[in-house]
Amino acid sequence: MQTRWLIDMLTFDLKTLLFALLVLLLAVAGGSYWLARRRTRPVANLPDGGSLLGVLDDAPFGVAALEGGDVRYANPYARRLLHLPEGMGALPDADWMPLLTADRAAARQETAAPGVGRYRTVTFASGQTARWWVIPWNGRDFVFLLDVTAQQRTEQAGRALINDLGHELRTPIATILTHLEILGLSDVGQEVQQQSLAFAKDEAQRMARLLNDMLELGRLETAPELPRRPVDLVALVEEVVLHSTPRAVERQMALSLEAESPLPFVPANADRLRQVFLNLLDNAFKYARPGDRVTVSLRRTEGGIACSVCDTGPGIPPEHLPYIARRFYRAAPKGVEGSGLGLSLVAEILRRHESELVIESPGMDGAGTCAKFVIRD
Repeated sequence: MQTRWLIDMLTFDLKTLLFALLVLLLAVAGGSYWLARRRTRPVANLPDGGSLLGVLDDAPFGVAALEGGDVRYANPYARRLLHLPEGMGALPDADWMPLLTADRAAARQETAAPGVGRYRTVTFASGQTARWWVIPWNGRDFVFLLDVTAQQRTEQAGRALINDLGHELRTPIATILTHLEILGLSDVGQEVQQQSLAFAKDEAQRMARLLNDMLELGRLETAPELPRRPVDLVALVEEVVLHSTPRAVERQMALSLEAESPLPFVPANADRLRQVFLNLLDNAFKYARPGDRVTVSLRRTEGGIACSVCDTGPGIPPEHLPYIARRFYRAAPKGVEGSGLGLSLVAEILRRHESELVIESPGMDGAGTCAKFVIRD
């Protein structure tokens, strides 16, 4: 995983470098073309009848030409990123304007190093993050922009992943080290040694679960968009229920599927949705009691298919509900195994499907718990 992060970071750095090189090449080409055209004929049209600005309209980065407080040109990429209106006009009164004004002024003062410009990373009110390069040229200020929102989110997710994992591993590591010291004592009885060995094994298994689930969550949070294709949700859930039936029998619980017919196919990632239902059923089996019922239901709703996994177990106290899908948050009684990441994984997968996990529980004994979400069609 660390290797993958390193590769991702290098990839993003290479993207930035290529962006900078492309901007420089464009500036050189544009300047050469402008000089050549100035010596021969007006610069309005290229020899093939197109225009230089028309070429920039399709560029994979933003370009804006500013003169004073007015926008003389901005390609679609820049307009979308800066939320600029169509056509030429005044710059908007946005929160990033003071930063841009300062960079324009500073770039014009750097006469000792012409062409260097000013470089900045800025996060907009919309939550998007961009890098811009401001350089004055021929009486105007040119702003080149690159949307790095995905990179920022990946870096933040990676840092949060490392911090959370480091925090959660402290306890099992300390426990294992303590019991290894006990096993090394010569005056400890065999019974105590067996107990220490069992404790160390349990903590090692807990660490393995933590690492596996954290790596899985990290892959989800840092990966690009999930590939999707039309999925028959009824067939998928029937397969999950069939797979989970032996576990229900072992726990002496009733498991059933209720599905309306017919239901439309939905654009989704089948493997990840299968993981959602398996995790929710795993939660129900762990926290409910022998004799309880678990019901998976699928029904048509406006804009998609409403899905739910409900049980008749003891329920979740209301004070836990707002935090139940957070990393490592557990409202389970002692002795119930788990990493505290199952619902976090479910919530992240559903977020990638433009859906949201909702957990409902009246909090009274026997009232049960329902996990609900909608898969859009």
